[in-house]
Amino acid sequence: MSSRTYFFRVCVAIGVWLFTVGCAPLPKRIAATHLSCKTYPLLVDGDLATSGFLKVKNFVEKNNANYQRSIQYGDWIEGKDKAEALIQLDTLTSVAYIEVHPISNIYRLSVDTSTAEMTNEKSHHFEPVRSHKIARSENGEVIRIDIDRPVRVLRIRIYANRDLAQPTREPLTQKTKVTFKDIVIREIRVYQ
Repeated sequence: MSSRTYFFRVCVAIGVWLFTVGCAPLPKRIAATHLSCKTYPLLVDGDLATSGFLKVKNFVEKNNANYQRSIQYGDWIEGKDKAEALIQLDTLTSVAYIEVHPISNIYRLSVDTSTAEMTNEKSHHFEPVRSHKIARSENGEVIRIDIDRPVRVLRIRIYANRDLAQPTREPLTQKTKVTFKDIVIREIRVYQ
């Protein structure tokens, strides 16, 4: 093959690639008016100046007991160590990705999706989004998670850190209760 033919083929390949990339539609942000979140409405209000506080009402119980020259420690979580937000879209929409704009440090975040309309929160069949490893954020870094599927409801689960600064000790049982820190998120944005 001559160098001229090779050059022509390379130019055609680059032109085809630029044409397909250049014609692909850019993701468009879904307006806040098309999203709802009953429990934490500030997560999807479209305003980065507001913040939603996701609360974990459970606690970790530590049991410190002496048993004949040995100390046994127990560490039990009462309830769940995560907060959950359900975000409903007004219609079944092909979602490209979401952006989570946190204020808190997040050490683990997962996303599940459903194509059914939310009528009863317990009757949903959610599919996990496995396009990412464990999503983390430090110092307010935005988390982007690729969805690439039709969605009616997004379930965002964020695992909370323990609030080690404010433990409470029960005098009779010698058990220590450690609560979880609230998770603060400015906005969750959805793109189609």
